[in-house]
Amino acid sequence: MTVDAFAKLLQFSISPIALISGASLLLLSITNRLGRTIDRSRILVRELENGAPPALREDHKSQLQILLRRSRYLRAAVLCISASIFLSALMIVSVFLQVFADWELKFAVLTCLFLGVLSLSAAVVYLFFDVSAGLKALEVEVGRHI
Repeated sequence: MTVDAFAKLLQFSISPIALISGASLLLLSITNRLGRTIDRSRILVRELENGAPPALREDHKSQLQILLRRSRYLRAAVLCISASIFLSALMIVSVFLQVFADWELKFAVLTCLFLGVLSLSAAVVYLFFDVSAGLKALEVEVGRHI
């Protein structure tokens, strides 16, 4: 392998590696949000099981419905980001095969890049839906005090 081929390999590998790094940080943030949603759901269920006052029961049930919806949004976001990371890894493998084995995989690399960025964009949309639903849950909780 020549120095030029190695330099070309490094050049083509930087973008997917940066995409993996950024997507991984977003994945960490979303899994933390999912964990908090699950923890909050468990607290509300425990309060309902231990006989929450009738005035709070309906609020808790409304919040549980919102938390369930948020969990589904976050699960979809985790799936999309995981797919993006996987596609980025496939892109790196394709670049290696193109440089080392001299295979013509430009279409595969571009397809992986396009689908990876599309998947990452979908995850951000689901994250926006989660934030919107979180605001709705806050309105339910604060609504009884205003």
